[in-house]
Order: sequence, then structure tokens, then C-alpha cells
Amino acid sequence: MNALLCILSLALLGAAPTGLSREGRLLFDATPERLDARVGEWVTYQMDGGPQQGFLRLAVVAEQKDAQGRDAVWVELEFGQHSELKAPLAQFLMLVARDTGLRAEGVSRLFVTQGFEKPQEVETNALPFFLGTPEKGTSRPVLPPPAAQGSAGRSSTVNRGTPTRLMTHAGSVVAELLEVRHRQLVLKRYWVSREIPILRLAKLEFPPLRYTLEVRDHGVDARPRMVVPSPGDKKITLEPSGNLPPHFQLQPQSGTASGYEENRP
Repeated sequence: MNALLCILSLALLGAAPTGLSREGRLLFDATPERLDARVGEWVTYQMDGGPQQGFLRLAVVAEQKDAQGRDAVWVELEFGQHSELKAPLAQFLMLVARDTGLRAEGVSRLFVTQGFEKPQEVETNALPFFLGTPEKGTSRPVLPPPAAQGSAGRSSTVNRGTPTRLMTHAGSVVAELLEVRHRQLVLKRYWVSREIPILRLAKLEFPPLRYTLEVRDHGVDARPRMVVPSPGDKKITLEPSGNLPPHFQLQPQSGTASGYEENRP
């Protein structure tokens, strides 16, 4: 399993470990704090420019209680070069608590695979490597405040527009523009729309990186596409060795995987 590919891919969810780009962490900072998506909802995005090009697909494929007793949903995440993700380069399956949304503290189980490799579940103690460690006592607002002042004399502002029609690859939607500036520099622009499922994100731009992510298609008929391991299959854990940092050492260990197969709709 190429751990770096998994980490860079999950960076698109803004849930990557410390050390990755700030842009990766901010990609979905306008997503709802509560994940109210229904089972069957799916959305695909087209990514152009910047560090990651291709297509991304999110789908809610099942729901159940997690180990903490929270209402949760199984979310599939796929990356690839085909617009319909027929041969994804990487796939992830996450059990996400509805009350937290797509954030590190909400993910209690994670399955990963790339290419033709067999999917494996990530051991619980290795989840912080893939998802980052949640900061205690902090929460992320659904939408940024109208303006925010930074430290050390630096300032940033968030300009909010009125809902207007936006033309996307998926057609015309009503969306609200939010533009984040640092002084005169536009850091990012994103358009939030209630018409787009799961993330409520219609389009995202990072002008400094010449990077865009735009909704391409969506629907309500998603079915599970990732085949999860059988109970008793090996899991992914972290094993430090040599002179490399521990988080670069991924070795499969024996363990059990259960729950998803038995809870499919």
C-alpha cells in the first residue's frame, strides 16, 4: 500500500496530517458540520490544475451506529482519471458520524486501496496517521464569519455574495459565493449550493495555485462499489523501523474486520 498516495488523497478532505499543504486542509472547510446526506446520494467533481488533476467521487452507501453509538454513514471516496471512475486509482471507505461531518474526529473506521491492490482496513491506532489528530476544544464553523483579523498585523477577509445562478459542469445551480482574501490577494473562492449533495459544494477555486474543483454530476442511486475485506483479513498498522520516521512505515498486521458487510442496505 502506497501510504503517501493515501495521505495526499485524503488531504482533499481537509483531514490530512500535519505537514501537508494548507490548501489541502482548506479544500472542504465550507462543508456542513452535520452530515445529513441520505443513503444513495453521490457526487462527482472534476479537478483541474494544481497538485491533483482528475476526478473525485463521493457516495453515501449505507448507515449504521458506530462503536461510540453515534448515528453514522458509510462514505465511499474515489479518485481517478476517468469521469465515471470506472478504474479508480484509489478508493476509501469511511464510517463517518453524522454529527461531526467529514472531519477526523468523526471517522471511526477506514478502508483503503489503490489500483488493483486488495482493500485493507486501517487499524484504529493508525487512523491519526491517515486522518490527522483532531484539535481538542475546537470546532469549525459551517461558513466563515464576514471578516476575520489575523495575528501579527496580518488580516484576512471573507466576502459573501448573494445567491445567484452558477453554471457548472453539472448544469446551472443556485449558489452563494464566498471569497477569501489576504490583503489584496485572493486566496480562494468557493460556491456553496443546497442543490449539491453531501458536501454542498458546487465549485472551488485556488487562484494562487490555478486550481479548480467543480461539480460534474450527482444523483441519488449510489450502490457500494468498494469490496471490503473478509473478517480475519490483515489490517494496516504502523510499524517503525530503520531511520525513517514512524509514519512512513506501513506494515500489514493480522486482525479482524467486521461490520460493514453485515450492515449493507
